[in-house]
Amino acid sequence: MNLSAYALQYRQDLYQRLIPFWLEFGIDPVYGGYFCVISSKGEVCTSDKWIEWHAKQAWAFGKLYQQSSDAQYLKCASQGADFLLQYGMDAKENWWAVVDCMGHGVSEVIDTKAEAAAVSCWSVLYQITQEEIYAESAKKTLTKAFRKREKRLQKRADDLMSGRYLKNISELSALAKALVSAKQIIGEKIFKEKAEQLFQELMKHFWEPRADILLENVFSEGGYSDCLEGRHIHPGRVFEAFNAFYELTKITNKRRIRQQLAQHVAYLAETTWDEAYGGYFGWLDVKSLPPTQPEAYYKYAWVQLEATTALLRAYQVLNDRTLLKHWQRANDYMWQHFADNSKEGEWVGVLSRHGEPLFGMKATPEKSAFYPVKNLLESADLLEILQDINTP
Repeated sequence: MNLSAYALQYRQDLYQRLIPFWLEFGIDPVYGGYFCVISSKGEVCTSDKWIEWHAKQAWAFGKLYQQSSDAQYLKCASQGADFLLQYGMDAKENWWAVVDCMGHGVSEVIDTKAEAAAVSCWSVLYQITQEEIYAESAKKTLTKAFRKREKRLQKRADDLMSGRYLKNISELSALAKALVSAKQIIGEKIFKEKAEQLFQELMKHFWEPRADILLENVFSEGGYSDCLEGRHIHPGRVFEAFNAFYELTKITNKRRIRQQLAQHVAYLAETTWDEAYGGYFGWLDVKSLPPTQPEAYYKYAWVQLEATTALLRAYQVLNDRTLLKHWQRANDYMWQHFADNSKEGEWVGVLSRHGEPLFGMKATPEKSAFYPVKNLLESADLLEILQDINTP
C-alpha cells in the first residue's frame, strides 16, 4: 500500500479545491471575521457570526500557515483571531455564542467550547507571531473556562430540581485540544494539573465500565443516563475524543489510557460502520434499540474525517493491520461521496444513509473548514510517517 500517494491526494485536495473556496467566499471584508452560512455557489445566507466557528476557522488557517508559510493564510487566520479579541465577549467577559455582522451580541454560550476553541486559535497565532496579546488572552481564557465549567457542573449536580442535565464529551475534547495548544503559554505545573483533571473526568465520568465503552452524554457528576441522549454511541465524538486526547496522553506518558482509547476506536470501527451502504453512522443506541431521529442514519463528513485520522493513530498504538483495512474502507467511502467536484470546490457535509447529498450548503453553523483542514493535514502527516516505518 502506497501511503505516500494518499498523503499527496489529501494535500492536493486541501490546497487546490477546499481552501480556495474559503478564501474566495468566506471572508467578510467590511466588518471583519468570516461568513458562517454560505451556499454551494458562494452566496452568503446570513450575516450572523458564530464565535466557536470563528475560533476553529482561524485555528485551521493558522495551521495552514505553519505548514506552508503562505502569507494569505496568516492574514485569514488573523482575521478570525482578531475578531474574537474584539467581539467574542461582552464588557464583563461573558462569551457570546452568536453575534451579528458588526459584532453585536445575539446569544450567549451554554458551555465552554467557544472559549476552548479560542484558546487553541490564539495559541497558534502566538506561536506564529509572538504577539503577547494572543498569549495573554489564551492563558486567561483557559483558566476561566475550566473554572466556569466546574461551577456550572457543580451547580447542576447540587440542584436536583433544575431538571435533567447531561454533559457532552465534545466539550471535554475541546478543552483537551486547548490545553495541548496552550502548553507553552500556561506553564508545566498548570498543564499537568489540568491534564490530570481531564483524564480523570474522561475515564471516571464518560467511560462506562460495564459495557467498556465511551459514552457521549453523561450526568454532571458522571454516570450513565438511561434516556435517549444518554444511550447514544456516537462514533464521531469518540474518534474526535481519541484525536484530542492522543497528544495529551503522549505528553503526559499516559500509555494505558492511550491504548484503551485506541482499542475502543478499533471496536467502533467494527460495530458502527454501515455494512449495507458504507460510512459510519451518526449514532447508535447502546441497547441496540432503533434510533428515534433520522439523523442517526445520516453520514456526516466530519465523522468520516475524524475516523480516518483516529484509525491511523490507533494503528500506530496497536500495530494491528486490521485498522489499516478499516482506514482504507473509510478513506475510499469518504473520497467517493464527500469531495465536491464542482467548480466552487469544498466538500459535501451530510449524506443520506444511501449516500445522496442532503443539501448543498458549504458553510453552516456546524460546518466550517475546521474538520477538513485539521484531519487532512494530520492524516497526511500520519500517512507519511507510516510509509517511512513500513518501507524496508
